[in-house]
Parts: sequence; structure tokens; C-alpha cells
Amino acid sequence: MINNFNKVSRFGLGCSAVALSIAAFASAPAFAQGAPAAEEEGQVIIVTGSRIPQPNLTSAAPVTVVGSQEIKLQGTTRTEDLLNSLPQVFGDQGGNLANGATGTATVNLRNLGPERTLVLINGRRLMPGDPTSSAADLNFIPAALVKNVEVLTGGASSTYGSDAVAGVVNFIMDTDFEGFKIDGQYSLYQHSNSNSTLEAAHAARGFPFPKGNTVNGGTVDVTVAFGGKFGDDDQGHFMAYAGYRKLKAVTQNKYDYSSCASQVNAAGAVSCGGSATSPNGTFFDWASNTYQIGANRTFQPGFTPYNFAPLNYFQRPDERYTAGVFADYEISPAFHPYMEAMFMDDRTVAQIAESGNFGNTLSINCDNPLLSRTGANNQYDIACAPGNLVTRLTETGFPLVDDGAPPLTFYDPVTGNPYNRGFLQALRRNVEGGPRQDDLQHTSFRIVGGMRGEISPAWSYDTSYVFGRTNFSETYLNEFSASRLNNAIDVIIDPRTGLPACRVFVTGADTNCRPYDMFSLGGVTQDALGYVQTPGFQRGNTQERVFNANITGTLGEYGLKTPWADQGLGINVGVEYRKESLELKTDVAFQTGDLTGQGAATLPVKGSFDVKEVFGEFQLPIVQDGFIKDLSIEGGYRYSHYNTGINTDTYKLALTFQPVSDLKFRASYNRAVRAPNVQDLFAPVRVALNGNSDPCADGSATAAECALTGLNPANYPVAGNPAGQFNGLIGGNPNLKPEKSTTKTIGLVFQPSFLRGFSATIDGYDIKVTNNISTYGQDVTIQQCINTGDPTFCSLIHRDATGSLWRSANGYIEDLNRNIGSVKTRGIDVGVNYSTRLGANSLSFNLQGTYLDKFKTDTGIPGVAAYDCAGYYGLVCGTPAPKWRHKARVTYNMENGFGLSLAWRYFGDVKLDRTSSNTTLAGASSPFNRKIKAESYFDLAATFNLNDSYTFRLGVQNLLDNDPPVIGANGTSAVNNACTAVFCSGNTFPNVYDSMGRYIYAGITLNF
Repeated sequence: MINNFNKVSRFGLGCSAVALSIAAFASAPAFAQGAPAAEEEGQVIIVTGSRIPQPNLTSAAPVTVVGSQEIKLQGTTRTEDLLNSLPQVFGDQGGNLANGATGTATVNLRNLGPERTLVLINGRRLMPGDPTSSAADLNFIPAALVKNVEVLTGGASSTYGSDAVAGVVNFIMDTDFEGFKIDGQYSLYQHSNSNSTLEAAHAARGFPFPKGNTVNGGTVDVTVAFGGKFGDDDQGHFMAYAGYRKLKAVTQNKYDYSSCASQVNAAGAVSCGGSATSPNGTFFDWASNTYQIGANRTFQPGFTPYNFAPLNYFQRPDERYTAGVFADYEISPAFHPYMEAMFMDDRTVAQIAESGNFGNTLSINCDNPLLSRTGANNQYDIACAPGNLVTRLTETGFPLVDDGAPPLTFYDPVTGNPYNRGFLQALRRNVEGGPRQDDLQHTSFRIVGGMRGEISPAWSYDTSYVFGRTNFSETYLNEFSASRLNNAIDVIIDPRTGLPACRVFVTGADTNCRPYDMFSLGGVTQDALGYVQTPGFQRGNTQERVFNANITGTLGEYGLKTPWADQGLGINVGVEYRKESLELKTDVAFQTGDLTGQGAATLPVKGSFDVKEVFGEFQLPIVQDGFIKDLSIEGGYRYSHYNTGINTDTYKLALTFQPVSDLKFRASYNRAVRAPNVQDLFAPVRVALNGNSDPCADGSATAAECALTGLNPANYPVAGNPAGQFNGLIGGNPNLKPEKSTTKTIGLVFQPSFLRGFSATIDGYDIKVTNNISTYGQDVTIQQCINTGDPTFCSLIHRDATGSLWRSANGYIEDLNRNIGSVKTRGIDVGVNYSTRLGANSLSFNLQGTYLDKFKTDTGIPGVAAYDCAGYYGLVCGTPAPKWRHKARVTYNMENGFGLSLAWRYFGDVKLDRTSSNTTLAGASSPFNRKIKAESYFDLAATFNLNDSYTFRLGVQNLLDNDPPVIGANGTSAVNNACTAVFCSGNTFPNVYDSMGRYIYAGITLNF
């Protein structure tokens, strides 16, 4: 996996109805930049993946094109939703995530990660969208202005440079639009709660169970565009746009499958679980006995899990403004300046359950008047029992209790009286202060200036400079200060008043402190809350500068062509300079790790790199319209020199062979690279929530096995984290080397002359990434230690004094970036397209499907088996990766302007990775999680074309209101927990499955 540096908190013209029916989306044969299938004589086009224009060229590498028609029919307002419906794309950051959300939307081709997917606008790079990742932010793309999207499979580094490992997503904007257009749409979600999976679980905990109809998530999206020609002879053209989008929040308590945190046991029974950080508190003594607050200030055995799910966002509220202009002016054929300017301001809030004391206080003063001292189960007798008194402190201040050692004596600075401290780690939910809210704002702009022209009939050039910047602002609200919290529980009697007061208040060290009474039900006052509750602030930016100059030659003008071809050799050579930088500034609260609900400190980071490159490519038709229809070859090469001392070589070779007009074969080989980005190199090393399980917490590993992980047998089994979150030591590595990848594709294009309007493609792909910039994976590390006892893994596990991997920052597993292992994915893409006329009406059909044969990861560690995640999901394999996915659409349009379109999205079944026979993956598992069944979603859309100026559209996605799959998403160990951090939310994978019921939309396009 790629370390995505996410933090996880604790817990033109309007489309007519006929146009909407034709080529809504199609696989190759894909003509670049939306070129129509009907070829025009003399037409030249540029296919994504090459800089050389060629007449009537279909791509030698597989390219999938999504047209503006499909965007309209899908009714999407979020670009990530559009792309995630394609079978090549796996869900990543998007608007359905809360805990660990960056506020951005990213695309993940082939499940190789967003950092290995290059995003372009009009063939030029889109800058990174956030200081935590090098991935572009799709929120920057105004969907209503997209002419088409071209998705290229596999490496394209020889053409575009680093990061084009999994492929390229190229957004072609409608820069040629003329006229005035308003496009508006309103959408919402509707769901009928009728899922009984968790009904009994709700009843057992006394939780309200959502029933009946729910309607929410209203979204408004409006875009205005206008364009036209200018100049004495209309030699100039411009297009400008402005857009506004607003999404309303949706919380998980609205749905019967997400309103409580599902937890399963080894037998498959499901219950409403939750977090040990509860309103009535959970307290651990030195022996890891567990207590909670009872009536009359008592300690009662056990704990009551807190249901953190209801307040979490299923859809984040989001408000976005976009604007831009595209212009060009032909001074002469040799001098044609152009420019692009685009702007976005996007603000969203990620909400999760309340903050609190997440074990941030480890001991209690025994002279504390808030501790009860009389009666059964009184708090003093438990917290300050002789065998629970602190005997010494580690260098980091962690309190220890040594058997037989005398207790450590402390002295009150006011009275001089001695006192002891008892070991008492407390967890208490801040239900008084409201949910945590992560206010995330990204303000981005991108400016392109360039000049292109034709020097002669054979030679043309293009020079451009791109500058992109994203300003990032984060304000984290309703957090707790750990330092203030420790002050607020260190309570004594104020000798001046005879009332309980903070010790630091009495000494005058902090007169703002007020006692935080967590030893009584409802004991927290607003004054105490005002003291311990605090915000956190981060500010940052990313910048990207790209200068490119290239020249293209069609050398057939000089007779450089084979005797059997009409077109000659085409070449393109050029140079490129790119510089990327980022800066992230964090306040003291973030830097010191003082915010209790963040899991770790967030340190400032600043860094940059630049790269100088030369590149070239060629295309040579060998035979055209001769004894065979077509035989062509193409190739490319790029040399890159980074100021970090890294040099890379990338290249490509491709062949197309068309024996007859109806059939074409194609094959390609690409070498691509991904150089380490600023985050990979310079991210601060820190302890953060990173893992999902500890097998020593639930008995799934024996005491002897757990001893290999550094657990004292006296602490076995160690107290587990009911929220399934465990610490890892993560961060950058300045010694990283580039990843290398090879992509091999082979396929055919079938366009039978006897069946007009039909085309089909079959393309096999094989992508292997080596020298991965990755980690072992925290859950893999601990499981391999238990399975093998190998010091390679066991030495990376550091338990705190209690044996825990979550109760303090002293317990963690090292999981730093390194170059290790490889990942390989192999499969087959299938595309079918057909359109025909039925009298005055039209009918079209298209299908895009992907069969995933292999998704194999080799950790690179001797003795550890490589594992294949095709057809699996889970804590190691991550988000579901079905063997087969497809999207199909059939559309019927009538002469009177009415059109109807039905889409079928299919997502194959997946099994839990622990059910695999592979020794790296295999393990005990709950029957509840062992398989996610296949899902079929049906989408219906209707269009009404009143005249050339008015087009209406109505649609419903997930027409049958399918529920998403529910998995065991909460628990101490991997036996019961199958929910990965960040991308699993609401007991499901909301960026994979339709998680909020029917999506209903209505829109209109007005053209003037």
C-alpha cells in the first residue's frame, strides 16, 4: 500500500435528447478529445498518451472515453462519483468519508493508489490538491464544463513524466463553446429503512432504530458559461465560466445499517459495539482491570461501549465556488498564443463523534477530594490500593507500578503535605462539548500560458508554462487539550475556600483551570469544559510549476515514409522542467500532540524538489491500405534528472496491426516511474493511529505467541481497543528511490462492416510496480511476528509498560516508508458499443467491464508469501477488489425529443482476505464477514429536449434502493473487524457501494 499520509482521529451547447444517447461512454477505439467515430477526411487528433497528431488514429494503448453525455445521464455533481462508476477505478478520498478525510477527491486507477495515477487537464498536469498527498483534487474540475474524460491504462511516463504508473486521467474541457449557457441541477437521497440486520442489536443496547422513509443530502449545482470569437477576423476565441455547488450534510443515524457501530464475534453474532471512551467513563488500573462510573461515585466492573456512529457524517457538507477562462488568439499560423485560468474555493466539514479523554491521563492523585472514600466499590480504595500505587516514572513520564517497591511520594507545593498517586488510565467521552468538526478549506488556482504554431507544413511547436497552487486551511473544533486535562483532574481542596480546585489554580500556575469531574455521572461543568476544550489550526500550501517546450515533425513531407504507407514518420521532441513544493504549518496544539482525539502530533513539514527532463517519441506507419489495412509502430523515451540526485529512464513501444478493415490488433510495452514526492521524503516521523488489530487482545494468539511481540505474560491478554485503532510509527524517508513499473497490454478492436454502428474491444493488461514506496503494513507485521517469530517483524513492535499498543504513545509498531517489494495487477478490459436508427428514433448500447485476474503483492521479505487480493477485501487487502465489474447502458431516444436511458452497474462478490489459503492472509474470522455478495445497481434517466435552447433531465440512481453490505466494522482484533481505516465508514465502504439509498436528480440546460 502507498502511505497516503492521512490522519485518522480517534474515535457550450446544451445536449439534445438524441445526443445524450450516442456514445455516452465507450472503451477504445477511442478517438482523442472526444473525436467522433465518424471520421472526417483530413482530420488530425491527439490521443491521450501521445503528443503526435495523426489522421484518424485509434490509440495503440487502451483508452476509455467518458463523454459529457454520460456525465449528464449519471447526474453526478462530484467528479469522483463519475469516475468511481468505471470498472478500472477504485474508491478513494471523496465526499462520503469523515474520519481521516482530507477534504479532497482523488482517483485511484487499478487500485494502485492515487499517487500512481496522473491527472491532466487538456493534456497538462493538475497540481497536487493537499499538503498531505501528491494526488490531484478532482473538486477542481467543473463537471458541467467537461467535454470528455479519457482514461489511459498503464504507464505513460515517457510522455508525461513521473506518476503515470497506473495510468492517466485526462479531462478535456469544452474550450470551444460559443454562446451563453446555464446548467442547473438539484439532487437528493431517498431511502426506505427496512434492513433488519442490526435491529435486534439496537434493541439490546436500547438505541433508537431508524425506520421508515428518509430524505436528505440535498445538493444544488449551478454553472454559467459563455464564449465566442473576437478580433477583426474572428481569429480569437474565449470561453469563461463560473460555478457554485452546495451539498448538505448527512449523518449516519439516518440509516438502519449505519446508526450503530456493528461488532461481530467469532460465531458470527452481530451487536452494536462502540468505543470504550464513553460518557460514564472507562478506567484501567495497573492490572488492567476495567471499571466504569456507577451511581454515588462508585467504580463498577466492566465498561459500556459508546455508540460513536450516529454523529459521523455519511456525506460531508460542502460548498464550492469555481471560475475560469480559456482564450486563444491566432496572430498568424506560426504564432498562436493561448491561456487558461481556473480557480476553486472548496470548504467542507468532516464530523465524527465527540472528543474526550482517550487514555491521556494515566494516574490520579490520592489526595483528590473528587474520589469517593466510603462504601462498597468506592473509588479511593480501588485507585489508591497498595498494589496500584505508582512507584516510579519513566523518562517520558509514564507511571509504573513495580511489585514490592515502595510507592513514590509527591509533595503538594502549597501545603507541603505528601501524597501518593494511583495508576488509573481514564477514558471519557466529551458528550457535553459536541462532536469533533474538522473544517477543511482548499483554495486553488491554475494558470497556463503558452504559444503554439506551425513553422512549416512539416513542423509545429508548442511551448507552455503552468503554475498551480493550493492553499490549505484546517480548523479542528471541539478537541481536548491533554495538558489542560491533566491539570483539571489534579484536584485538591483550596485552603482559601474549602472547595475542590485545580492544584495549578491554587498555586497560581494557571488560574483559568477548573476541576474536570469525571468521577461522577454528569459531573462535568461548563466551566471545566471551557478550560479543557480547545481548537487546533493548520495552514499550508502546495505549488507546482511546469515549463514544457516541444516540437512536432511530420517527416512524410520530406518523403520519410515506407513504400507501403501514405503517411510518413512523425516525431515529437522536447524539454520539460517541473518543480513541486509544499509547506505545512501547524499550531502548538497540533505540534505537541496536545489534542487528545488526534491520535498523535502533527508536525510542520516543508520541502521541494525539481526535475529537468528531455523526451521524444515517434510514430511510423509501415503499411497503409495495401496488402494489409494497417501496420504501425510507435515508441518514446524520457530522461529525468532530479535535484535529489535521482536519474530515471522511461520508455514505450507499441504496435498496431490491422489485417482488414474490420479487425485491429494492438500491443504496447511501457516503462514508467514514480519518483518519491515531498511527503514520501520529508513527512515527519511520528506516532499515529495506523493499525486495526492486536491479536493479543482477544485470545486469538496464545500467551507464548504474544511474548514474541514483547508482551509480558503477566499482562496477557492485554486490554483491547473496542474501536479497533492501534498506534504506528509512521513518516517519511529521505533515502527513498523511485518506483519502477512495466505495463504490457495486448488487445483487439472489432468493428464489423456488416454490422454498422457496432464496435467491441478486448484488452489484456499487466502492470507490475517494483521497488515500492510502501510499508510492511502494521497488521501484517504483528501477524507475521506471531506466525513466524521472525525478528524482522518482532523488533518493530514496541509495547508500553502495560503491554498496550493504543493506550499511550509509548506503544506502537514501526511502519515507516521504505522501498520494498512489488505489486502486480493483471486483467482484461472489455468494451462493447452499438448504436442504430429505428426509423426516426435511435437506440444505443454500451458496456465497459473489467475482469481482475491478479492483484498480487510481494512484501519483499524472505520467507513471507506473496498474496493475491483479487476477489478479496479486508484489513490487509483493503477495499473490495471483485474479479468482475461492469457498467452497461442502453438508451432509446425518440424524434419528439424524449429519451430514456437505463444503466446497470455490477460489482462482483468478494471474500474476506483471512479466508484465503495464503499463509500471509489466512486467519480466523467471523462468518459474518467472510463474504460480501455481488451487487447490481440500476439507474434510470430521462431527457426532454423542448427545442434547441431547453433540455431537461430527470434520473434515479440505485433505482431499487439497494442497501450497502454491512460488515463487522468495530472490534479489537482482525478476527472480528474487517473495516479498514479511512475508507470503511458506516459499517460499509461508501466510496464503493451506494450507501445512502436512491440518488434522485433533476436538471436543466438553457442555451442562448
